[in-house]
Amino acid sequence: MNETTADDANTVPDGAGLSSVEEFAAALSELRTAAGRPTLVALERRTGVSKTVLSDAFAGRRLPTERTVEAIASVLDADVAEWTRRRRELEESLRPQAVVGAGAPAYPVVRRRSALLAAAGAFVLGVVGTAGVVAALPDEVPDASGRGAPAAATALVTPMESPAEILVEVGTDPATTPCVDDAKVVASVTRARDTQLQIVYSNACQAAWARVTRYDDEAAGNAVGASIFRQIAPDASDRQDTHEPDAQGAYTTLIVRPTSATRVCAVGYITLDGEKIDLGDQICV
Repeated sequence: MNETTADDANTVPDGAGLSSVEEFAAALSELRTAAGRPTLVALERRTGVSKTVLSDAFAGRRLPTERTVEAIASVLDADVAEWTRRRRELEESLRPQAVVGAGAPAYPVVRRRSALLAAAGAFVLGVVGTAGVVAALPDEVPDASGRGAPAAATALVTPMESPAEILVEVGTDPATTPCVDDAKVVASVTRARDTQLQIVYSNACQAAWARVTRYDDEAAGNAVGASIFRQIAPDASDRQDTHEPDAQGAYTTLIVRPTSATRVCAVGYITLDGEKIDLGDQICV
């Protein structure tokens, strides 16, 4: 009986393309097995990708984003460039299937969040190593360094008042939805200890999420957190919270605006040597 080694899982012969999400998931699972089959909890901590997203990736429920594949390959000591190439080729082969119609899913593949990155600037989206580099969206994004131009004051973009084109559920990870395709940073402020609090909004989904990033080089041993909620009901059941230890940043899951007039607000915090530091007044859009 032949045993699969890490080298075997990392090496892909020329022309050995994968034709389905299920095959890609099986290949990822082989890579995980070759690395000693780390638990989802361990992988979540090392990659900054949620257990739900990781589970979906290994089970073949959907094609993982490029950021997720990069994170998995990196922590499992695989060839990142090769694995992302395989993912891109598979996504290209599946693209003709993305037909909206009776019985056909509108988005069979989760798209990359390049549009979000372009709108949001260089925001590190995956926890890497003990220093912890951000989560949120996010994710599906190659690791980046630096934050681009700091937002010295609140920057607002008024969301268009139109009905949602894409229906999503409250509490969904934006990384697993097409909301990231048109996402924009609609509120951004710089706060205490060189931190940044933002609201990211998708007009197509009529949904938003909050994210917080710290730039004080104190991520190790500390935590970051953020919350997003309706202004008129800050403690309602649709409030979304996140708390990430050992991370430079974090983002919440989705809150959906029930009407175009609904205002959503966000708050954030960091910890430093066990002390929680709130990042000032809420920001709203």
